Amino acid sequence: MRKLTNANYLHDVPVDHLVVNEQNRGYIDRFVSENYKCLSKKFMRLSGNINSSGFGAMDKLNETIVSLYTDPALCFADWGEAERYMSSKFTEKEIRIPVKKPMKDKHD
Repeated sequence: MRKLTNANYLHDVPVDHLVVNEQNRGYIDRFVSENYKCLSKKFMRLSGNINSSGFGAMDKLNETIVSLYTDPALCFADWGEAERYMSSKFTEKEIRIPVKKPMKDKHD
């Protein structure tokens, strides 16, 4: 009997090294430390859902958090703005109130 294998997992996958946007790091650290347990419980309830890219709910949660850290255009002016934007990112689309993405000024 032949053992089934997936050839896609038999080689090293290169790691993408992303640069953290240090200007926002403190705000994101605070948001994640205050909200991760609650968010992970919410996303775990959806753990059976896999999207077209093969990501589960927890993968999507963590991918979204990483994208907050590494978005070079994202620029929070203060904690209130950061909290509003990040809370909106993790609210169901059906009930989400759109929050404009705080961006760096083009002249900076």
